[in-house]
Amino acid sequence: SAVCIDEAATKAEMQRTYSDSGYLLDPHTAVGVGAARRAMLTDPSLPMVVLGTAHPAKFPDAVRAATGVSPALPEHLADLFERKEHFTVLPNDQSQIEMFIRAHSRLSA
Repeated sequence: SAVCIDEAATKAEMQRTYSDSGYLLDPHTAVGVGAARRAMLTDPSLPMVVLGTAHPAKFPDAVRAATGVSPALPEHLADLFERKEHFTVLPNDQSQIEMFIRAHSRLSA
């Protein structure tokens, strides 16, 4: 089975979860929680597990619009916007990307 969650339902789930528990959901996790709640309406005995997919601070505008709370970055990321950005531009070539990943993965040793 499948469940569809639109933007309004996502915002409502963020509001509901925060109101009920004080926990701030990011929008993507709110989709999962909302879908699980809807699926359980069909079969309340069905076990559900929802895995959080992001920190609410990744989506501050959406979280603030839904809950009125501006989520802070976790302490270990507090200086995130002051850090130097690192990136590598790769050609649009799957084999080159695969070689780059292999060369830079922890399993390449």
